[in-house]
Amino acid sequence: MARKQRFLAAEFSDRFKESYAGLSSDRQRGADKVILALIKQESTPGMRVKPIQPEKYYQEARINDGDRLVVRVGDDTVWFVDLVEHDHIGRYGKKVAGLF
Repeated sequence: MARKQRFLAAEFSDRFKESYAGLSSDRQRGADKVILALIKQESTPGMRVKPIQPEKYYQEARINDGDRLVVRVGDDTVWFVDLVEHDHIGRYGKKVAGLF
């Protein structure tokens, strides 16, 4: 019998939804690939998931050279916090009030 794939539940913050809506369709397609990979617990070429320093509360997932997903991954859920340019990832080095 084939092994069933386990998908994580996904929750999207309002901040993430606003950032996503502001992307071009090409950049949204790139984000979609990484979002689905995280939900499916798979990887895509070039997608590196690593903790954001210094607190390591959030993780970043690489979409392309400039864009990053800010996420938290739990046992059963992946929380999509924001979508930012690489140069702005540092603001998520610590837990942000009002977000996951």
